[in-house]
Amino acid sequence: FFFFNDTATTEIYTEQIVGSVRCVQETENNLEKDQITIIAGRAKFLNNNTVECNGQQYQANHIIIAVGSVAEKLPIEGAELAMNSDGFFALEQQPKSVLIIGGGYIGVELSGVFNTMGTETYLSYRNADILHRFDKDCIHFLKQHMLNDGVRLLPSTVCTKITKQSNGLYRAEIEGHSEIKQLDVEVVLQAVGRVPDIDGLGLENTDVQVEKGRIISDENHFTSAKGIYALGDVTSPLQLTPTAIRAARILGETLFNNRQNLQMDYTNVPTVIFSHPPYGLIGLTEEEAIQKFGAENIKVYRSQFVHMFHSMIEDEQERSKHKVFLKYIVNLEDDERVIGLHCVGLGVDEMIQGFGVAIKMGATKRDFDRCVAIHPTVSEELVLMQPLYL
Repeated sequence: FFFFNDTATTEIYTEQIVGSVRCVQETENNLEKDQITIIAGRAKFLNNNTVECNGQQYQANHIIIAVGSVAEKLPIEGAELAMNSDGFFALEQQPKSVLIIGGGYIGVELSGVFNTMGTETYLSYRNADILHRFDKDCIHFLKQHMLNDGVRLLPSTVCTKITKQSNGLYRAEIEGHSEIKQLDVEVVLQAVGRVPDIDGLGLENTDVQVEKGRIISDENHFTSAKGIYALGDVTSPLQLTPTAIRAARILGETLFNNRQNLQMDYTNVPTVIFSHPPYGLIGLTEEEAIQKFGAENIKVYRSQFVHMFHSMIEDEQERSKHKVFLKYIVNLEDDERVIGLHCVGLGVDEMIQGFGVAIKMGATKRDFDRCVAIHPTVSEELVLMQPLYL
């Protein structure tokens, strides 16, 4: 059975992205062709093998919890006046001004979208840096791009209150900024993180262990309750759709095709922040590599240059706005194996998938150097960077 926890929201969201509810119908048709029964409603556990939905009870030997996550709400007065990322897709008109609260994936990505469309964009975040757990070199480079593009960054700030003014604008009270104490904007968008959507699932009626709002599961996605499994945002620290899809496929093979040797590997997962420009990465940051192996046991390769696509621009000042930053880290104690790769710039979202395969296979600095470059491309720089092995 496939329980659709919030049909209305999902259909609106999908319609905005795809442009037609026909795709929703096609998905439902494909599920039905595979003899999967769709039950629209909010499911709740009654015990370890019984779920109730719309007053009807269902029993199964295997139950998978994959309800995903929901946007976290600001714990401030007037938080209900701020939309979240779901509300972004329901916007019918482009706002002239927006304050985005939160410097993570979603906040950074949407600030780029709004700013590129011409909306006056402010990005407020609690930490000193956006994406504060990512590579510092890349974040510094990305911030400069965002500032050059016109995004107003408000680091180390918090929004303490939101009110609606008589002119229809929303006023956000800001703490932590030397100049800006309040902002009047058309839209306030909160992007302060997402939390597992497990409230109301009735997990207290089961033996499923929950810790800090997240379902505990082992490396095979088995929970503490026999026959109940959890995958995706409800259990994984990696809130990435492709990891959840892969985990689901592996779990299906394990349960029903007896492939007990399969296991989801959460190390070296490539990902992209679709900022402007995008930031693609796989593996450790420089800071994580130093902490894990020691500064004396790693080596870092960096390169920064004007993107090939814009290299023919004659105006030097304009040309300098279109730079790319590439970086990778090797472990000197392990045959100079590449343990982290980070790229910021136009097109890196396409580059990182291929290099992700190489790094997943254990590529070394020698492997990079021995690969013939493709010219003219940006990615060629990764195999030409300070060559040691010719």
